Amino acid sequence: MLPRFDLLRPTTVAEAVGCLSEESVPYCGGTELLLAMRAGLYRPSALVDIKRVPELRGIRLRDGVLSIGAATSHRVVALDALVRGQLPMLATVEQGVGNARVRAQGSVGGNLCFAEPKSDLATALVAYEASVSLTSAGGTREVLVSELIQGAYFADKEPDELLVSIEIPLPGDHDAVYLKYQTMERPTVGVAVMNDRSGRRCRVVVGAVGEVPVVWEGTDPSEVVPDEIAELVDPVVDLTGSARYKRHVTAVYVRRALRALEGSHPS
Repeated sequence: MLPRFDLLRPTTVAEAVGCLSEESVPYCGGTELLLAMRAGLYRPSALVDIKRVPELRGIRLRDGVLSIGAATSHRVVALDALVRGQLPMLATVEQGVGNARVRAQGSVGGNLCFAEPKSDLATALVAYEASVSLTSAGGTREVLVSELIQGAYFADKEPDELLVSIEIPLPGDHDAVYLKYQTMERPTVGVAVMNDRSGRRCRVVVGAVGEVPVVWEGTDPSEVVPDEIAELVDPVVDLTGSARYKRHVTAVYVRRALRALEGSHPS
């Protein structure tokens, strides 16, 4: 059973921000939040239902940046024509998030705020060098997703701040691949590789293994040494494997991602 709580229903960002506090938290899809409340791990006195705030929904392209409203569902992102055309790797990632219920109900903003260590979305957004817009009564600040995720279930977000949108700079002429190894509901290892076709930059991000995504940067995929990247991760030992096993799987999936990247853009 859920504990007792008040339900607040603002219709604007300003109203929503005015409702937030240590004991009054945003609620949208609730796929993670309600599970934590049912388990007795989290007992806020009020939920601020942000589903009626139109500014928090939708996908827009402006000045070379794709903006996704925080309350937009994974399914909407996966099927959006702009996302599929400009950021196909992100569309692929969103198609594989959780299950059908999570994709239909869960929001991209909620996923990031919960800072689930095994988030496919966070790994992909770090690869894209995306940022989030956080708004409070004191103003708005931009935070890179790589800096937002501070640890397991710990995001760099104050209780009075509302995540309004995710901003993704379009990477231009590039190839991108995301592969994951999954034995349970969430991935054991997720690997995203982004490569600038001009040969100036390559970015490898490994998520799900440790508490936060690990980033490697170079100028070309030929510089990537999978075993070295596997040594950079700090695995969390759990039912999906030991630290040694997870490093092994990390190296395997980095190699597979590099092969997939090569095959995605034949010369």
